[in-house]
Amino acid sequence: MVINANERSAKKPAKQGDAEGAPEPMKIGASTPYDFDSKNLTAYGGLLPVATMLEKLKFRQLVEETLTVTRVTRAMPWYQFVLSMVLG
Repeated sequence: MVINANERSAKKPAKQGDAEGAPEPMKIGASTPYDFDSKNLTAYGGLLPVATMLEKLKFRQLVEETLTVTRVTRAMPWYQFVLSMVLG
């Protein structure tokens, strides 16, 4: 069976994505309200209660008073390193 090029019908491409565009992401900060029943809780949003608790406990002040760091850090301040280890 020989197919003539003129007899072929062009396939229409499928519609992809939302016609209106993607919605803007929500900004998360220390004053963002949160609950534990939310279905849209992301991995970063899950750390929000922990970060809020550390702020209320004055974790930064506690770490700076307790730890003595003599080595000069290059990549990040030493408090951020300790905080990343705690949150990790």
